[in-house]
Amino acid sequence: MLNSELLVNKSFGIESNVTRFGNPTSKHHSFSAPSAADMFVRLSSLSEHKQWILFTGECPRPQYHELAAHQIHCSRIIHMKPSQSQSEITIVMKAIQSGNASAVVASGNIDIVSQKLLKQMAAEYRCEVFFLEPTAPQFH
Repeated sequence: MLNSELLVNKSFGIESNVTRFGNPTSKHHSFSAPSAADMFVRLSSLSEHKQWILFTGECPRPQYHELAAHQIHCSRIIHMKPSQSQSEITIVMKAIQSGNASAVVASGNIDIVSQKLLKQMAAEYRCEVFFLEPTAPQFH
């Protein structure tokens, strides 16, 4: 069951459209980074917590079969839409500070220094942050 809805989260200070995952027939982008398998294994454990696993809007949407293959609770996954007014770094910071997320998955487009700072912040809030490998633009 794929449910899209308007979510107003005062702890994030943003209003965004979100998609909760749970549709086995959904055909969306697949993660291809080699470290993605390790990330999914860790997300499986984190999905046991009664908190959200948030994917920023700059990340590809995870496919149901990828989540199910790693026994990740789809009901705890939210894929946020990209913000029109805030940077991805700001969104990740707010997600961590909200205390509502056991994990945040962000794109690899965040610089390495900011990634380290976000990981430190996440540890303070008992949250984990994952960064996907940046994807090269594909030309047709």
